[in-house]
Amino acid sequence: MREITAEDMEQRADEFDAAIAATPQIDHFCSSSFWILPAWRAFLPAHTLWARECEKGFVALGVGSDHSLGTYLHPLEASWALACPFAGADVEGLIANFIEQARGQMPAWNILFLSGIVPDSLHFDHLILGFRRHYSLGLGPSSVRRVASLEEGIEGFMRRRTSKFRANLRRIQRRADERGLTLEYHHSIEPENQAHALLDRALELERLSWKGEADTGIIDGPMKVFYRDMLPRLARRDALRFLFVTLDGVDIAYCFGGVFNNAFRGLQMSYHDDFRDVSPGSLAQMAMIEHLCEEGVAHYDLGTDMEYKERWAEEKRETVAVVVRR
Repeated sequence: MREITAEDMEQRADEFDAAIAATPQIDHFCSSSFWILPAWRAFLPAHTLWARECEKGFVALGVGSDHSLGTYLHPLEASWALACPFAGADVEGLIANFIEQARGQMPAWNILFLSGIVPDSLHFDHLILGFRRHYSLGLGPSSVRRVASLEEGIEGFMRRRTSKFRANLRRIQRRADERGLTLEYHHSIEPENQAHALLDRALELERLSWKGEADTGIIDGPMKVFYRDMLPRLARRDALRFLFVTLDGVDIAYCFGGVFNNAFRGLQMSYHDDFRDVSPGSLAQMAMIEHLCEEGVAHYDLGTDMEYKERWAEEKRETVAVVVRR
């Protein structure tokens, strides 16, 4: 396997993402360069890159060290454990090459933390078969995401919702019309200045949301760094989608995410807490779905499973981490 430098990863991001898109049974968006490179730089900048390429595809990992764990390798995004480090359609061949590296040519390691693996998938089976004879194996945390089908457009989406859900959305829309709420949708976004300007608007609104008041949002720290790096990357490939709900020129809700491999990954959504009576968050969510359906996007990944997402998305998708110990 040939070494891939950090500079190579940036310059060959399109090629890497094409390999990710061809990889079966993974979270494509959260394994792509859109997600893993900003996550690495924002959350684990001191961890060195270990990335390799062969005729079967790419492997991208970070190298960390801990006084109790020793040296360990992990996907470049390890905060949510969603990223799969393997990019390539030939899963068996790629993992065989990786295991050969792990047995001899990889830096000395005590633990491999390989997240983003679907249980009973090809990746899972070949990792277990390849490592079980000479290494100790275990399972790391499970990550569950909610995904909605947008096939058959908005009519199909609504047909898969409950009658109570549909009636509530109609009430929200009537209330929005009565109050004069307007929608502002951004599709083709200039990568640097406009992407950051839209994020800055969202951050100002975030300060007035319950997330901002509880200090659980994206206003400061690594989360802000993460999104300021990610959004221009999405915009450069016309993959960024942004929506605001406004009232008399004032932003009261926002929703944004990225389109990759014919699926939309919702990234952040929030609303001004003083306007919760008009349900601006639900209004923004529904408006985004309508735009995605018009665009022909097939799925909406709402991210980590939460109770309210059950109403919006009918499918659960689970990934786990395979942990390999010497």
